[in-house]
Amino acid sequence: MTDTLVSRKRGRRAGAAVLTAALVAGLATGAGAQTGSEDKPTKLTIAIKASENNLTPFTLTLLGLPVSHDLTNLVYDTLFWSQVKDDPEPWLAERADPSPDRKQWTVKLRAGVTWHDGQPLTAEDVAFTFEKMKSTTGGRYSHHVWEYPVFESAEVLDTLTVRVNFKDAAPTFKILPGADMPIVPKHIWEKIDEANKATDILPIGTGPYKMTSFVPDQIYRLEANASYFKGKPKVDAIDLPIVRDQSAAFAALQTGQIDSVDRAVPPELFDQMSAMPGIKVVQSTRMESVHLHFNNRKGSLADARVRKAIAEAIDNNAIVQTVLLGHGQPGRDGWVHPDSAWTDPQGGHEFDVAKANKALDDAGYRRGDDGIRRAPDGAKLEFALAVAANEPQHTRAAQVVSQQVEAIGVKMNVESIDAATLRARRASGNVDSFITNLESHAHADPDALYFFFHSPAQGSPGTIFGSYSNPQFDRLVEQARSSIDNVERKRLLVEAQRIYAADAPALVLYYPNGDYAYRTTAYNGWIADTGHGILTKRSFIPGYEPAPGSAALSGGGAASGPPWAAIGVVLGLGAVGAGALAARSRRREDFEPEEA
Repeated sequence: MTDTLVSRKRGRRAGAAVLTAALVAGLATGAGAQTGSEDKPTKLTIAIKASENNLTPFTLTLLGLPVSHDLTNLVYDTLFWSQVKDDPEPWLAERADPSPDRKQWTVKLRAGVTWHDGQPLTAEDVAFTFEKMKSTTGGRYSHHVWEYPVFESAEVLDTLTVRVNFKDAAPTFKILPGADMPIVPKHIWEKIDEANKATDILPIGTGPYKMTSFVPDQIYRLEANASYFKGKPKVDAIDLPIVRDQSAAFAALQTGQIDSVDRAVPPELFDQMSAMPGIKVVQSTRMESVHLHFNNRKGSLADARVRKAIAEAIDNNAIVQTVLLGHGQPGRDGWVHPDSAWTDPQGGHEFDVAKANKALDDAGYRRGDDGIRRAPDGAKLEFALAVAANEPQHTRAAQVVSQQVEAIGVKMNVESIDAATLRARRASGNVDSFITNLESHAHADPDALYFFFHSPAQGSPGTIFGSYSNPQFDRLVEQARSSIDNVERKRLLVEAQRIYAADAPALVLYYPNGDYAYRTTAYNGWIADTGHGILTKRSFIPGYEPAPGSAALSGGGAASGPPWAAIGVVLGLGAVGAGALAARSRRREDFEPEEA
C-alpha cells in the first residue's frame, strides 16, 4: 500500500527504506502517541494533497487548492483577516483609514510584532511588500497590486504607519488586498531579484508557525512561533506530508497514522468516518466550487450558444447526488457561491435538454449519422474534458457530464492527467475544457468576477480563465470594482452574473459542503472558520476556541487500537521525510520527487 502513496522510481537509493523506517518510528511516537495534554509537547501530522514549493507568497504552485492560501497563512500574516468578511478583523494592522475618494489608505500597524528571525515588523515591510508584489507579476497575490487595485506608491509616515496610494478608488482595500495578501520581510526579499524562483529557501514570516525544514514534493515541518503576537500556538509542531492519493490519505487517518487530511471527507466514506471511535467530522465551508471550464477561444466552444446548450444539458442536482451523495449544493449559472454576500439572490441553474437541443438546431449544428452534431463548417462537437488524476470526485463528475451531454449530440471525452501537466496545459491554452476547483477567493471577493472573467484579463490565473470576452459584462464589473456604495456594487454584480449565466464561459457543477475529519485523541481544538475549512491558523491560536457543540456533525468516543500496529500503509510520504527533519539544507536533487 505504500506504493499507492508514493510511486517509487526504479533504482531508488537503498537508504530510502531506512529513512522510511525512521520516519515511521518518529511519527509513531508523535502524532499517534501524543494526546494534547498540557505536560507534553503536541505534534500533529496532517496529510496535504500537493506540494506548494516552500510556501512563500511568490512561489505557490496552487496545486493544493483549496488549501494553498491557508497553508501560506500558517507562516505569514495579512493586514486583516479574512477576505470572506465584509469588515475583516484587524490582524497585523490595527486599522486602515481611507481618503474620501478611496485612492489612499493609511494603515496603522500593531506594535511589538516580530519576524521569525527576531527582526521587528515595520511600515517599511508593508511598503516593500506592495512594491515587490507589483514588480513580480503573476502568481496568487500580485494581481491585487498591479491589475486591480493598481498600486502606485507607498509612503512610510513613521515606524508603524504607512500610506498606500492607488491609481483608482480601492473601496474594498481592507478585503483585498488587505485581508488576502501576506506581508513579507523587506530585509529578506530585497536581496532576491526573481522572487517567484526562490523555491529553495526557508520562509520567514510573522505567522503562528515557522518552517524549520522541508523536502520538496515530500514533507514540511512547521514549529510554533513562541513569540506570536496573538499568543503561543496551542500545537507545538505540525508535519505536512504530501499524500496525493485521496484513498491512501483517508486510510492513514482511519489507522491513526495521520491526524487530519486537508481534503474534505469523500462522500462514500462519510458515514464510516462519522461512526468511527476517536474521529470527528465537522462541516466548514471553504466557499469552494468545482466547475467545468470551457476554452472560450477554441473552435465551436467560442460560440456562446454551444456553451450554453452544454450547460443546459447538465443536471447539477444529479451530479450532487451521484458524486457527492448529497453532500453539497448544486452549482449556479452565475458562478458566485450562494453563501457569498455578492451572489444573485435569484440565481440558480437552468437544466433543460429540450431547450438546449432546439438552440443547437436553430444555430445550424446538425446531428451526424453517429449522433454527434456538426458545426456549419463540418467540425464535430467533440471535445476533450481534462481532469486532474489525483481528484477522483472531479473524474466522476466528468464521467457524469460526458453521459449527460450525449442527449444533445455533444461528445466529451474524459482525459485524466497529472495535475501539474493539466495546469501547464491550461496556462498555454492547449485544452478544450477541464474541471477544477477554486476556494473563497473566487466567490467572497466582490471583484472576483472581474479578476477571473474580464477581458483581456491579463492578470487572471492561467490563459483559459481569461478566455471569456463580453463588453457589456466588462463594463459592469469595471463599474462595480470602483463603486463606494455596496448596494450599487451588488446591483451591478448581480446584473453581470446574469450576463455570465447566459454566455456560460464556465459552469459551476457543485459547491461541496466541506466535511472535514480529524482524530480527537490528537487534537480537539479545531474551529470551523467560514471560507477556510478547519486547516486555518485560527484553529491553533489562543482565543479562538470552538464554541461548545459548534459545527460538529458526529464523532467522539474512545480512541481506537494502537494506531501504529498495522503499518503497511504509509508514510512513504516520505521515504525521505526523516532526512528532511534531520538535514534541512539538502537540495532538491538529493531526493526523487513523488509522482502522481
